[in-house]
Amino acid sequence: MTRYNGTMESLEVPSDQSASDLESASATTPAQRPSLREDSRSRASTRIVQGALVAMARSGLDVTIDEVADTAGVSRRTVFRHFASHGELIAAAISQGLSVLGTHVPSVPPAGTDVESWLSDTVVTLHTVMRQLLGRAFWDIHIDRPGTPPEVIAAIDDIAIQRKRFTEGLAGAAWTALGGENHPPRWVIDSFSQQVSGFATYALPRYSAQETGQLSAKILWLVLGAALEEQKQETKTMSDRVSRDRTASEEL
Repeated sequence: MTRYNGTMESLEVPSDQSASDLESASATTPAQRPSLREDSRSRASTRIVQGALVAMARSGLDVTIDEVADTAGVSRRTVFRHFASHGELIAAAISQGLSVLGTHVPSVPPAGTDVESWLSDTVVTLHTVMRQLLGRAFWDIHIDRPGTPPEVIAAIDDIAIQRKRFTEGLAGAAWTALGGENHPPRWVIDSFSQQVSGFATYALPRYSAQETGQLSAKILWLVLGAALEEQKQETKTMSDRVSRDRTASEEL
């Protein structure tokens, strides 16, 4: 059974003590720094949540506290010392998973960037992370589950909100990088939502995450090209109309 190894490198979860954290800690006064007990509690909580992510990918939302404890390398008692209920733990793990995905949504690439390659690399990364993070939990999130704790329902509802933000951000970055005016059309954003989702990740079981990402990126590249051409034609039509109106006015 896979256990939490203390780093979660395979899931690219940000370390709970990065270099910036250390610099920040050195700049605080002793009174501002967390006590050893508080620091230990924070680290234990992080370890449990990250262990829950691994266990959920394997067993879904029905993962047991014992599975989480075993994966995180802690006792069942320790889990309940940090989380009052199974629902509270699952909600915390879902929230952490969203945070991980959020770190992989890029901003507009710098001028001169090969946008097609940038888009492909980004979409491949997102599909790879989603496959590692979600596993069986993806299907549990998208089915009706009577008796689901309210805190888990709230966390699942937040997935839709954050997913909308992620896809709008990625679509907007690609659109701006290619010279699109204003915001991308809604149908372009919807295409990104479809192609950069767990449904696309698991739609072709024989595809690796990289192959799925490359296919999705190719589809999105065609979508962007069509939308830019559509905008170009609309701009030309508008310009022609203005020119005709001006000519007609001068003739009068």
